[in-house]
Amino acid sequence: MTHPARRALLPLSSSMIALFVTLVEPGCATSWAAELAAPSAAVSQTATEVTSGDAGLGTPGSAKEAPLPDQYGMSVEYGYTYDPREDISFLLARVFAIYDYGTVWHQDRPPALRFKVEGAAGSTLTPANDLIVSANILALYYLGRLDSRSPRPYVEGGIGAIYTQFRVKGQGLHYNFNPLLGVGCELPQEDGKNPFLAIRLHHISNAGLNHENRGVNSVELQIGRFF
Repeated sequence: MTHPARRALLPLSSSMIALFVTLVEPGCATSWAAELAAPSAAVSQTATEVTSGDAGLGTPGSAKEAPLPDQYGMSVEYGYTYDPREDISFLLARVFAIYDYGTVWHQDRPPALRFKVEGAAGSTLTPANDLIVSANILALYYLGRLDSRSPRPYVEGGIGAIYTQFRVKGQGLHYNFNPLLGVGCELPQEDGKNPFLAIRLHHISNAGLNHENRGVNSVELQIGRFF
């Protein structure tokens, strides 16, 4: 017989016996009921202690994993093109928000996987001053322990849209797609305002939307911190 059924039968049995004793000999009812109710109370107390102990030990499945907190930050980045030309350099200011990946996409995920949304604006420095504006979404994955105060490396990758006032020969369009791939490292702080450093590969192309689709490839150095 299962424990819940046994716990349910014990009070019922004690009540029936107490009623019988009351009819036969009224003076004994109280003592019989007390003696028979004791095992039931002990079983209930044991069950409560076991349940509390399991919760304290973090038994798998005992509680749903809480989502990671949202984060916000900003950065500046210097970049230069290496293909098809090496004479274009640029400076961007970027703001971003990082969310729990599973909460955004409503699916299971590793705790270290995050979802990042960012926007950037800036200008080329050489050979002229031309406007650059972009918006991107990325997946970010931490390689280190999230509860550690030691440096926290990560990798990230994603895609977005970009407008460049400049066009290299054969580029075709001012509006293009903007795939990004990067590696970086955060330095955790007690107040959560973590500084970080990253290196990114930055690509511009129109994915064949125009018959001229000469891509532009760059390397960026990014420095920033969380709010």
